[in-house]
Amino acid sequence: MEKKPMEKKFYTVRDLYCELGGVVTRSQLYRMIEQGEIPTRKIGKKIVIPADWVVSYINMPAVAVVKKPRETAC
Repeated sequence: MEKKPMEKKFYTVRDLYCELGGVVTRSQLYRMIEQGEIPTRKIGKKIVIPADWVVSYINMPAVAVVKKPRETAC
């Protein structure tokens, strides 16, 4: 009987930082945690993020922000 590798259930802040490819800094991740944007659990002294949240966050559609050019006062 073949043994399946265990799926990751939690990510550390460093794991999430690496998973996002460094696009968001670790400081920004901690700020997002403090503001309640990222759900966390505490296991001992370690802060962990549920893997299902990480997967849904990564698969979330991107939002493009388009700035309008400034109008000149002429």
